[in-house]
Amino acid sequence: MIRDLFLLWRLSLVQVKNRLVEMQQRHPVILIAIVAVGGFFYWGYIKLSGLLIGFIFQQDVFGVILLTKLIQIMMIIAIGVAVMSALTTAIATFYMSQDLEFQFCLPVNFDSWVFHRYGQVYIQSCWMILAFGSPIIWEFLRLSEVPLGVQMISILAFMMICSIPVFASTALSMLLVRVFPARRMHQVLLVFTLVLMSFLVFLFRYLEPEQFVGPGGIDRFRGYMDLVNVNRQTWNPAIWAADFITALSQKEWMQSLPNAARMVALVSAIHAALALVARRFYKPSWDRALQALSGEVHGRTNQVNESRLSKLLGSRRWHHVGRELLVLFRDPSQWSQIFVLISLLALYLFSITKLPLTPFGGTRYQLALGNTAFVGFVALSIASRFVFTSFSVEGPAVWILKTSPERWRSWIIAKTLVYGLPTVLFSMALTVGSAFLLEQEGHRLLLLVGAAFWDGLVIVGIALALGLVFMNPYIENPLKMMVSPGGFMLMATGLIVVALHVMLRLTHESEFMNYLMHRVGWPNVQGIRGYMWGAGLAVAETTGIVMLMKRGLKSLRAGEFL
Repeated sequence: MIRDLFLLWRLSLVQVKNRLVEMQQRHPVILIAIVAVGGFFYWGYIKLSGLLIGFIFQQDVFGVILLTKLIQIMMIIAIGVAVMSALTTAIATFYMSQDLEFQFCLPVNFDSWVFHRYGQVYIQSCWMILAFGSPIIWEFLRLSEVPLGVQMISILAFMMICSIPVFASTALSMLLVRVFPARRMHQVLLVFTLVLMSFLVFLFRYLEPEQFVGPGGIDRFRGYMDLVNVNRQTWNPAIWAADFITALSQKEWMQSLPNAARMVALVSAIHAALALVARRFYKPSWDRALQALSGEVHGRTNQVNESRLSKLLGSRRWHHVGRELLVLFRDPSQWSQIFVLISLLALYLFSITKLPLTPFGGTRYQLALGNTAFVGFVALSIASRFVFTSFSVEGPAVWILKTSPERWRSWIIAKTLVYGLPTVLFSMALTVGSAFLLEQEGHRLLLLVGAAFWDGLVIVGIALALGLVFMNPYIENPLKMMVSPGGFMLMATGLIVVALHVMLRLTHESEFMNYLMHRVGWPNVQGIRGYMWGAGLAVAETTGIVMLMKRGLKSLRAGEFL
């Protein structure tokens, strides 16, 4: 079994290595930029979380107590997020992966193959939880001055706890697919997960976490921790892990052993149960996995009627637009993203009502200019979900498009009209709404709308260009493109662009901001110089987008997909 697992993981690692080598050969500059920007943001997160943990740890009497409660809540949240993420990932990995037919033919032990697939589900579902949760545990134990080995054991305990919800989701998916079609079940769970995650994001913002920063913030945070009171959940494995880490932080080695024994026993039991569940429910349903892979459905094709939308947009002029709309509304993984947009809209409007009207002695117009950063972030989120992924959602059908007599320009224009134009209009509408809340009118309102138009146009252009460059029609779930190298490149580039635009507006409007930024190397943008720098930035952005678009079209015509 160990030999089979070694061979299977070696196969997966070779696939990853080949993808990296291919990208290094085709896009070396982009790969270096992704690694540099990603490393910078993660380094910043580690530093920021370290400062926050250190600030709480240094509080007299209550500092350590608050951190232990924070670790408890983090463990519970990690289990909840892992369950929601692993549900859809397990179905996609065990029933809808494109390499299933090949892997079914491998001469390996069945149990080894199941554990290998389970490991893939674990990595895809929990890598972000581990990447952003582990530094908090590590910093807490470092401040507690425990040995390095103890810190590593605590991270291992965190990893063990995350395997429990992955097993539960994997077993549940195998049970559900025994009753319902895999593809339909995957779509239903995906919509449910997005709705629930959107609600949780808004709920987190509704709690106003900024109230914990500043005078009296620690007391409010302590009151919130007492209100949650997770100590009553002694049956919860997350509490076992949190109590285990707490005991280690206090160097109470013997008191940590009972919780360690519970975790090891539970994780060992669920891995043994995984083999039994797979043999009982998954092995007899391989035919369902292949059916989901091929996209076969039961029913007669003559019962399918042409929709009104397809009739309305059936003319030659609008057929590309009609096809994009039909693809959007027939794919739940695409139209369900609307719930995310609703959550972002609610989050944005709620945040606007909490902004101070005169921050640091500035004016409301300066506040409105700074607020365009929030609008840009919303536009970037929409573009990453719709515009950027719209090319990869074509799937293998892109080869049919290559044989079409239509030019690629018509195809790109259709995606711009269906996905890009609504993104720009939505950001402009948000700007108008926030401007009215901030009592802006007249020429200032027009300037704010123009700023939102510029931001949205550039973000959509970058999303279109990177969507072409990083198009992958073979990806199982197009939404995974958001966490691909191209997705990270889009987010990093979009954030940098929005930051440059906002700083240019603020320094142009405020002499004090211009003075402060000028001292750290920012150019003097007062008066007519601000418009000149803005025009130069617009030219540079347009040039970069055009170059990326040409690169993407060249790869598209040659059929060189990632």
